[in-house]
Amino acid sequence: MPKSTTDLLNELQDDSCSLSDYIQNHSDSFIDKDIQSFWEELIFQSGYSKSNIINKSDFSYCYFYDVIQGKKSPTKDKVVRLILAMKLSLEQCQAALKISGRAALYPKNKRDSILIYAIDRGLTITQCNALLSKYKECELK
Repeated sequence: MPKSTTDLLNELQDDSCSLSDYIQNHSDSFIDKDIQSFWEELIFQSGYSKSNIINKSDFSYCYFYDVIQGKKSPTKDKVVRLILAMKLSLEQCQAALKISGRAALYPKNKRDSILIYAIDRGLTITQCNALLSKYKECELK
């Protein structure tokens, strides 16, 4: 049974913790980093074709495939663009940000709040950028 993040952190910070034992005993608690399977599942859940997602996200064909194959690590903005293009949930966006090594969207950050709002309402990238501009925040890159 995987332990909570807090329990894992407490154990890791304990002076008596052996790193090799920790890694061996908690392998089921580590995040599975199979990025390609993760993105393929999100694409399937979206119901959109890859070409449709490429067009909606305004990604180049090569960049899109590099991201979903794990060859490139997308920026936070690029992950949000993909999520908006696929009309996925905030929970899926947060998971995509985490697996991409990016910070989660944070509601106490004004720009992130706008992005959360846009994702929750299924807005397009253009509509999201209009909101960002309206509230004097940088548009998605």
